[in-house]
Amino acid sequence: MGRHNAFTFPYTFFRQSAAQVIPELQSYGFTGINLALNYHASRDFLLRQGPALEYLADGFHYYAPNRDTYPAQAVQPDPKDCLTDNQMLDDVIEVASARGFEVNAWAVFMHNSAIGFQYPKLTVTNCFGNHFLSELCPSSPEIAGYISGLSNDLASRGITALAIESLHFHGAHHGEHHERFFLEMSEITGFLLSLCFCASCIANFVGDGAALRERAAQLLRPSLDEGDEWLGVELTKENLASIVGEEILGYLISREEIVAQRYREVKAVTAAYGLRTKFIDQAPLIPTSVNAPLAKSWQVGIDNTLIDQAVDIYEPLMYRASAEEVGALASHYRSEISSEITAILRPTYPDNDSQEKLGAKAKALHDSAVHDIDFYLLDAMRPRDLEWIKSAILSS
Repeated sequence: MGRHNAFTFPYTFFRQSAAQVIPELQSYGFTGINLALNYHASRDFLLRQGPALEYLADGFHYYAPNRDTYPAQAVQPDPKDCLTDNQMLDDVIEVASARGFEVNAWAVFMHNSAIGFQYPKLTVTNCFGNHFLSELCPSSPEIAGYISGLSNDLASRGITALAIESLHFHGAHHGEHHERFFLEMSEITGFLLSLCFCASCIANFVGDGAALRERAAQLLRPSLDEGDEWLGVELTKENLASIVGEEILGYLISREEIVAQRYREVKAVTAAYGLRTKFIDQAPLIPTSVNAPLAKSWQVGIDNTLIDQAVDIYEPLMYRASAEEVGALASHYRSEISSEITAILRPTYPDNDSQEKLGAKAKALHDSAVHDIDFYLLDAMRPRDLEWIKSAILSS
């Protein structure tokens, strides 16, 4: 039957005890949870425990950090962005351990406005010197220290695995509150506008990063002043090289290598604790990714050949409307990735509206030899969604 984890916010355990929640989840066929222990800001209409509109604080750590795990130069979470004790997490680990139930630490690494506003020089900085304060730059040594400290801290808590989300770069339109871009923007303009040229990224590049930064700014100004000349032009490495120059390809490789290095560092931490790493892969959400999203991963600094060697499990968000599309995605990952694969499905709107559709998606995954399926998001599920999940697990 495989493993089946529920992505879960801490609110589940703020409103009910682990002794109540975990047996209930096991009755539906779940074998564990991916518990959000470091997460970004959101407003969520939660349903499973009764209607509740809840707000998650940006970059919040849902435990009391052990600051001894952070290297000397590392950025550390501010005390205001952390719980003051570990009661919730300790209770969950204790009950789960007694019942043979997995608890994976789900952490959002680089999408963190709390740290970004405190340390703007450590955020993604574009060719105009604009700081994307919600996006930490993985090239920064201080942020590398934060990644190390966070990973060591979570790995020491008695978890089963570390579920890594957002340990890469992001696009121009990634997740700020009430964003306003009052211009029609091509994929190429959006990419160049959000490409990081911070001091660390430039230092990691063997070429002339400062000159490349000026070249990007020069190219962007006409599109921002008058109109975007690249509308309708596909964002590919070949088109970027044609527009910016061949040196852009080396710059992209340098950032892919630094992201892969951060994954290798996390893997070294988890391996020391005997844990596994899960890569929460958001490539299927990249615009125009369709059924071959791994071909688009470079846009966020991911070289799948390198990341495949640095993690234990690929866990793509297979958010598609039909079973056929889910099956095509699964086949794509099976053909490209050697790591174990766990699919993430949403049993809810906008992906699903019936027990039959969810069951068909689970069957499509099994037919593609993907037997581990996680479900997003427990807190927002209705009772019927849990029944649909149970049926899908039992029938697939």
